[in-house]
Amino acid sequence: MTQDGPVSPTDQVRQAYEQAERRTGETLEAMVATDGFADVLAMVVGNAMALTKVSGTVLDDVVRRTRLAGRSDVTGLARQLARTEDKLELVLQHIESLQDQVSQLRAEVAAQGAARASEAGPGAPGQDA
Repeated sequence: MTQDGPVSPTDQVRQAYEQAERRTGETLEAMVATDGFADVLAMVVGNAMALTKVSGTVLDDVVRRTRLAGRSDVTGLARQLARTEDKLELVLQHIESLQDQVSQLRAEVAAQGAARASEAGPGAPGQDA
């Protein structure tokens, strides 16, 4: 781009920036196009994944060493609590069944006592008249 007059400082900076951007872009494109870049990228990603796993393990160890309840502790306790609740529900069902049986037996005993009392008639021994 040619001009008839002198080039302004702003245009000079813009041209220098565009040239630097073009050169940098060409260099980076050439670097990315190589197999070595793909290998390095794969290694970096692998290392990042490994660091993530290690940091998770370290965090779990820190929690365990400080005796705070960790995720596995909470899930184990939740499982135990669910089993205990199930057992308690069964015990309550059995208690209700036994209470029903006791009530039924009491009613039968009371009915038998009333039947005996009516058979014996008034003034029978053991009765207040």
